Amino acid sequence: MLPTPHNFAVCPQVVPAGKVSHMTIIADERAFIPFTDAEYQLKILAVNGDETDNYGEPVTHSHLTLKGQDGALQFDFNFEEEMLYKLQLYKDEKLLEEMQVYALEKDLYALTPLRGDLHGHSYRSDGKRDPAALAGHYREQGYDFFALTDHNRYWTGGEIDETYEGVDTGFTRVLGEEVHTPGCLVHVVHVGGKKSVALEYVKDREGYEAQVQECLARVPESVPEQYRERYARVMWATEHIHAAGGIAIFPHPYWQPTGSQVYNVHDDFAKLLMKSGMFDAYELIGGMGQVGINRSVALWNDLRAEGLKLPAVGSSDVHGLKGSRYFPHSFTICFAKKNENDAIITAVKKGLCVAVEAVGDEYQREYRCYGSLRLVSYAHFLLQNYFTPMQRLCQGTGVMMRAYAMEACPKSVVEGMTKVCRNWSARFFGRKAALLPSEKMREFEDKWREKQLAGPHTKGSQIYRSTVVTRQI
Repeated sequence: MLPTPHNFAVCPQVVPAGKVSHMTIIADERAFIPFTDAEYQLKILAVNGDETDNYGEPVTHSHLTLKGQDGALQFDFNFEEEMLYKLQLYKDEKLLEEMQVYALEKDLYALTPLRGDLHGHSYRSDGKRDPAALAGHYREQGYDFFALTDHNRYWTGGEIDETYEGVDTGFTRVLGEEVHTPGCLVHVVHVGGKKSVALEYVKDREGYEAQVQECLARVPESVPEQYRERYARVMWATEHIHAAGGIAIFPHPYWQPTGSQVYNVHDDFAKLLMKSGMFDAYELIGGMGQVGINRSVALWNDLRAEGLKLPAVGSSDVHGLKGSRYFPHSFTICFAKKNENDAIITAVKKGLCVAVEAVGDEYQREYRCYGSLRLVSYAHFLLQNYFTPMQRLCQGTGVMMRAYAMEACPKSVVEGMTKVCRNWSARFFGRKAALLPSEKMREFEDKWREKQLAGPHTKGSQIYRSTVVTRQI
């Protein structure tokens, strides 16, 4: 990922709406530590403000004068409404930095944004990566959680748990498996349940078939004859997933199996399944090719227009990492009480999630988010201001997790990196005070500023000019 340095940052960047928050602007690099007692100007703009007297200057803005103290700029401000605010920092009429703050109502402010993937595969089924190494690859890309959903294999996730047992990685392995009920090509992603569903038909096929016949007797009469048996098998899977304490996700309806020229689920059958009430979420993004994703989004929008409220998630359905179109480009942002299995599946079930598709490359990347306007608005802010810098911090953790799994890195290194990530996140959300520059750091910068002031009156290479060049300081 290419560097995107900034001179200044504001802390916290997420605040409660309608309440006075104590804000701190700090330097991202030593050379930009604010001068003691020097005056700076701050303009705060409400981005969703609708009063304007011209295109360039919204009426809904505030001006503050700040004074440097203890190597920072501090102020109190009430961000009145839930929305994005832009903060423009000036000194001597020169724009130094533009920063962003998001104000939230208390219900959303109480939740933790998490980036994750609810559908992926390892070498223990038909993937290409070791399960524990795969967890490290996910953390390296800034993910907070991942559900290993190997085909008909629930146990493979335990390999990740055992590898990192007793190690604070900051990363959650969500329970899961991909269920392929015999006699039906409809896949069901099982996430969060406390036991395997697939193991039931793998070990007792006759018992499974008998239970399917019981389900068949309960299939609604409105289901057309050609779909009734498959519907019953999906019913068996989703009921067993719910009994295990998990959620059932309907994945990739526009997936074309290798060697096939047709989709694995007909449009009419997909609509029946999505409207059946059997599923807790819909895999809107991932694993279907771009035409399939476009059709998937259109299908979801059509059903939403009919009143269907089925949460959407984004998943990679990753098998191999090299050249993957979907990892780390298709994922879910969920808003949960904690980064743990039960809290994550509860958030998804409640619709506190956004499906995300990343397009472009490292030079120009854009995100397409799908969900409610409220959550999508917040998610876009997080993708720019939180998840991208967090990925840079998590990168080392993920690399060291894989090294630890191969006994090439001590536990203390992994946990030290995790602590750095956790502290940065806590400051971002205001759960920890801003980290001010120490007296030693300020003395260091003062010493080198004196040397800079003693130099020639120029910013660049031309010393002798007919006009005086302003110093860069």
